[in-house]
Amino acid sequence: MSDLTSEELKQNHIEAVAKANTFRTHGVSEEEAKKYLKSPDGLKYLTRLNEAAPDASIDKLRERAIEQITSGRELPRMEMLDEPLVKIVPKGQQPSPFSPFWAKQADLDAAIKEGRNLSHHFALPVGSESPQYDVYRITPKAPTEVFVNTVAPTSELDGQVNKPGGARQYLTPNRQLYEPHEFVKTVDNRLHLPVKGHGIRPAVKAAGVLGTAYGVVDAKGQVDAAIDTARSNREQWVRGGEETANQAARTAITGGAATVGAIPGAAAGALTSPVTGPVGPIAGGLATGGAAAYGAEKLYEDSRLQQWTKTLGREVGQLGYDYVSKEGRLLRQINGHREDLSHTTDPAERARLQTRLDAASTAFGQEAERNGRYFEGRAGIDQGWEAMHARFPKVDKDDVNDALARHIDAGKKPLDAVRGAYSDAVHEQYPRALPHEPLENYRALSPQQLAQKHQQFAGEVVQGRRDLMALQSNKDSHNNVDQGWPKALAQQRQAGRVQQGANELWRDIGHLGAIREAYKERGLTPPELPAELKPRVPQAAPTRSGQNSSLTPEQQRHHALAREQLAPGLRARGLDDERIDRVSAAAVSHAQAHAHRGEVRAFHLSKDGERIAMVQASAPVSEFGVREAQTKPAEQHLAQAQQTAQAQTQDTARTAAAPAAPTHAAPERAMA
Repeated sequence: MSDLTSEELKQNHIEAVAKANTFRTHGVSEEEAKKYLKSPDGLKYLTRLNEAAPDASIDKLRERAIEQITSGRELPRMEMLDEPLVKIVPKGQQPSPFSPFWAKQADLDAAIKEGRNLSHHFALPVGSESPQYDVYRITPKAPTEVFVNTVAPTSELDGQVNKPGGARQYLTPNRQLYEPHEFVKTVDNRLHLPVKGHGIRPAVKAAGVLGTAYGVVDAKGQVDAAIDTARSNREQWVRGGEETANQAARTAITGGAATVGAIPGAAAGALTSPVTGPVGPIAGGLATGGAAAYGAEKLYEDSRLQQWTKTLGREVGQLGYDYVSKEGRLLRQINGHREDLSHTTDPAERARLQTRLDAASTAFGQEAERNGRYFEGRAGIDQGWEAMHARFPKVDKDDVNDALARHIDAGKKPLDAVRGAYSDAVHEQYPRALPHEPLENYRALSPQQLAQKHQQFAGEVVQGRRDLMALQSNKDSHNNVDQGWPKALAQQRQAGRVQQGANELWRDIGHLGAIREAYKERGLTPPELPAELKPRVPQAAPTRSGQNSSLTPEQQRHHALAREQLAPGLRARGLDDERIDRVSAAAVSHAQAHAHRGEVRAFHLSKDGERIAMVQASAPVSEFGVREAQTKPAEQHLAQAQQTAQAQTQDTARTAAAPAAPTHAAPERAMA
């Protein structure tokens, strides 16, 4: 049986199907959409629409915005995007250059793998139904805002065709911010695929998880949306169980180390332990005779054991979600309360059950939304892991995932939580190598609370810088604060205090930066910073000594480049403006000393904050030390650069004035 609309029905409504004029979305109300357009996110949405069509009237822009926003079950949330999006169209067609409805490749791949009817999942009009779809991709030209929600149910042909939706969609109100669409591949629309049953399913159905929650359309839209999110979360658990069992069996057979990832930590034991029993004897039989690792691996891949193991793993994953996870247990409570309500007629008892159902539904919706953000964050970590691990090889991915859970629990968006997770995990191995991303979600604060926090952390940053400078200036703690301690231990204690002070300042700077970013996201100007924290103009520092006016244009460029590229990292490590000036001036002197190697392209601060690397057009990277730069005032570094430049000019002049080499023929005796 096909899940496509019958040809007979389409033939009876040819014009309506072609024009899609009976197509209706059943998402958020028009009134909710109008209120949303008055919010900061809604104003940003209108701004992007206006940029795409500057000649359109404001009424027309609002009409477009409402039409797009009401296509979702819930109001969209704004996120920053720096990765491609995809769209499916019937095979042989191309997407409109203005269409705002897109998805992520991972979501599309998951829908295909699960055997979903893509037309139903994305709630497409009848005219867009197809047994095959072409996938097209657009890539943002730069990081930009997208607006994310869940595809709402739709109806068409006066209710004769209904589709549930449920896919996650990404609204792009201004397609001009993306590269032109490009073809990716063609995919099949897998229709009406039966699911083979296993012995464990009756127990699950008896619990009500599959038999009730996933087969019922409830009148409450928010519970439906949460259940749809839970479907995706549950599939993550199931895949985790499948891969855990697969890797455990592979390890037992081949003797190789299995890497088990992408499963919630709370389910690790439940997902793994049931597998260890049956795998052992079967693996022993397969590997008998001392098969080499490659042969055992091949034997496993070609055997039925792999398929059986994954099947068992999926079942264990299902049970792990349904009985171990908080989300699954809440879902079972909802199903139980619904079942009890359907068999109860006593008004008092129904009221009591309804109260319990409402409480469980609220908790379930919050947990499903939280887990949806968590798994989206895990996908973000996986996407950037290879590059991040290359930069920071000592960082463990499990530590990043643990940190992600903390930031997700703080209510952060997935992208912000990923940044925070990497910041925390990297800091443990490479102190202060990345900007601090505080756990607090400052976006959720009121304007008054935000102002109080800004005042608090601006003061703490000022005081922290003073305290750190005082600590760094104490070069002989053995004779003061550490008096009586052996000198070596005194030096260790002092170094520890400096590191602790630098860490505290790093955190305070991160808090202050996050607060000011929250102001900017609301379209507000952040409060004025204290004078000590105001950024200084790059060229202003040397002017006080009268040196800047005598620098060559190239030296001025080097000085500005060094300030721009090094100041943020140096400031995060507790250096004040005077010390940053010294490093920038030392960079000018270093660049002048290596002027013969070509144009200076960039300055880079090392991960430990101790070295500066200079990149030139056609030469090896050269370095100088930050501590070495602190031994002289900025004026002396700049004066040295000028002296070096003058000496180089004189050498060039002498070379040009030197007599030319003789050009007469060599003696005959020197010839062969």
